[in-house]
Amino acid sequence: MRLDIEFIIYASLLIVCLLPLYIYRKKIFSSSKPQKGDFDAFLKDLKIHMKTNHPKIDIDYSIIEKTKNESNLTFRETFIIEKVVEQFFNFEYNKKTQPSVPRDKLWVNYDEKSIPSAKLPSDWQQRKELAWRRDNKCCNRCGYNLPSLNETYTTFVKDIKDGGSYTLENIIILCIDCNKVLNSTNPKNTMDSLILNDKLLHLIKTK
Repeated sequence: MRLDIEFIIYASLLIVCLLPLYIYRKKIFSSSKPQKGDFDAFLKDLKIHMKTNHPKIDIDYSIIEKTKNESNLTFRETFIIEKVVEQFFNFEYNKKTQPSVPRDKLWVNYDEKSIPSAKLPSDWQQRKELAWRRDNKCCNRCGYNLPSLNETYTTFVKDIKDGGSYTLENIIILCIDCNKVLNSTNPKNTMDSLILNDKLLHLIKTK
């Protein structure tokens, strides 16, 4: 009888000790399962980010359906981001002559200093700022808002070495990522280095 009572006591103590471990284990395993709500929130944030920050880039989201059977949520989200960044990189962009600026906004010697030269004209910063304001402070390729002139890069419709001038019509305004894309010699390294890539990876929720 005494043995039975001791057995019951020890068994009860063992259960009490193991119960927290069981609850903790259950919590860990259940939290590692893909949550539909988490994925839906990720997709919403991804689409809002691209539409808000890069409105000129038309993204094909068919990759979402193609990866629906992937059980690892983090892998799926990472793969989707990889494909979105790849589309950003491969977006077809053709350099076109830019809008003119009214003559009354120009200055003395503007035409003279627009002549092709290996060296930037002394009024280059003035030209760059006027082109930036002309384009509503947005990247010509992707539409990204450029609040500061210091964050602005430029390229030319016709390269200077090919006879292009420094006229405002030949100056194109770019963001840092689009500048990297247009000057890329190694697509994989460029895509990995894009600020866009880092920002989208931060959308993945920590499980």
